[in-house]
Amino acid sequence: MAYICESCGELTEDKKTCNCQIILKKDELRNRNKKYFLKKKQDENILNQILKARNIDLDYKDFIEVDFNKIYEDRYLNQDIAVKIIMKAIKNKTKIAIYGDYDADGITGTAIGLNILRALGAETTYYINDRFTEGFGINSNGVIALHKEKVGLIITVDNGISGIEGVKKAKELGIEVIITDHHEPNSTQLPDCIIVDPKQPGCLSINKEITGVGVLFKILLDICKIFDKEFIAKKEMDLVALGTVADMAPLLGENRLIVKTGLMIWNHLKGKYGIKRLIEKTDIKREVTVYELGFIFAPILNAESRLKGKPVKGITILTSNNISEIDKAVDELIEINNKRKEMLEEQIKIGESLIDPDKYFFFLVDNKITEGIAGLIASRIMDSYKRPTIVLGKTYEGYYKGSGRSIKDFNLKKALDKNSKLLKNYGGHKLACGLTIEHDNLDLVKNLLETEGKIQLKGKESVDNVYIDSKLKTKELSIELVQSINKLEPFGNGFKTPLFLIENIDIENIINMKEIHSKFKMDGIDFIAFNKLLEKGHRKSVVGVPQINNYNGKKSIQFIIKEILEEGTSICELEI
Repeated sequence: MAYICESCGELTEDKKTCNCQIILKKDELRNRNKKYFLKKKQDENILNQILKARNIDLDYKDFIEVDFNKIYEDRYLNQDIAVKIIMKAIKNKTKIAIYGDYDADGITGTAIGLNILRALGAETTYYINDRFTEGFGINSNGVIALHKEKVGLIITVDNGISGIEGVKKAKELGIEVIITDHHEPNSTQLPDCIIVDPKQPGCLSINKEITGVGVLFKILLDICKIFDKEFIAKKEMDLVALGTVADMAPLLGENRLIVKTGLMIWNHLKGKYGIKRLIEKTDIKREVTVYELGFIFAPILNAESRLKGKPVKGITILTSNNISEIDKAVDELIEINNKRKEMLEEQIKIGESLIDPDKYFFFLVDNKITEGIAGLIASRIMDSYKRPTIVLGKTYEGYYKGSGRSIKDFNLKKALDKNSKLLKNYGGHKLACGLTIEHDNLDLVKNLLETEGKIQLKGKESVDNVYIDSKLKTKELSIELVQSINKLEPFGNGFKTPLFLIENIDIENIINMKEIHSKFKMDGIDFIAFNKLLEKGHRKSVVGVPQINNYNGKKSIQFIIKEILEEGTSICELEI
């Protein structure tokens, strides 16, 4: 039976599911109201106020200090044993293979493994799975290939905690294996070898949020210290920082120390020719920050495996000494990444078209979705709608394979654990996963995850909470203030750029820039709203970030507006 939709007048089989109603619901979900929270002032010093607003019980002087020795304090289960095995292999001239993952964390981990071990005199090689034909983690194919190269020791990085069969094959072939990983185990059964993973049972490490490259770095740092060549490991911290940011690790504790030190190398040493070429080819004229690592360089490194399967060119850029080879690899990677951007925009539209806004979990499947881009689609949709999202495409073998991203209120890994018998392969952690499903199980897994989402999330408001660190007055904005705030860098995941509230701003004399941005001046301060066309109006409050603008050698203050609060907007003041 056909109905006439009361909203648009079009014929529809069910007036409740007319496309215009779905679009309306999606818009409402995407544009739902935000909640604003202001941390009550507890300290006159702006830096201490920011730290207290984030529940960090340190004086800012202690927080900004870079004490490299602290990286030795947090130890992993089996770390010392792994060090002894690698030391023995170096001494005995045993050929060592780094078995890496195909994402930026695994690529940088593979690179530092090769660079550091080679500098210590070890004979090395590496293996990274083809994303499309071999999937995630150490497997028999890779082990057999390394056996043919006469490898005696395999060290995994950013994978291996679920590689039971791969490790079993290595033992059969007489190859010793050390697993270094940071993912959660899929079961109580672990590979039969030495494992260094902060998330394995029995590991008392404090920093559970370290990345794969970070785990391997700490082991190799120990070895370099024994050789009295600590500088060899420290030179690789630019890559450790890149992998840490790329994998969205929270920038606190050891991760913060790693990234802060690594950025010093990016900006002041730029030792590797491949790094110099990446900076030049991407036309970065400013200092490299967390933004450039996460949103410019990491996507370039990731692009090759997303489209081609294996990140060969990324390894070349980060490990080769051949200048012409590096130049060629950088150019090709940037071209691949541009193609990846085009494909993503096309396939985001496919993912968006599959969304049912009434669901609390989005399980999106389409044969046109590229497996290597599925995670990017899931991430974009999760960010827009604040719903846990899995996106799958069809593989050449007939399976459905892809990735998922989640919100903090929904543990994706635990949800997949409950359905593990219906999955061909899977792995990950609470906020991200990769998985493969046979066609016959698609609908059942979809229904189970959608139900799990409804059980856990129904009744919880899916709104964006905006946490404001402090209030400011325009007369307080100065170059000295911004320079002081910048001492707390790096800002990123887990330690966001501080947000400030300025009340009662006169929005007058607006200048529209490139027809998509707006700018106006008050009290000598430039207020800029990117991707917002402002209208002249009453006095309003704004939330944003003060910055220093350096134009033709002249410095001035600008305030980048992130939120414009309409009159009557409620701001909840929170005790710290």
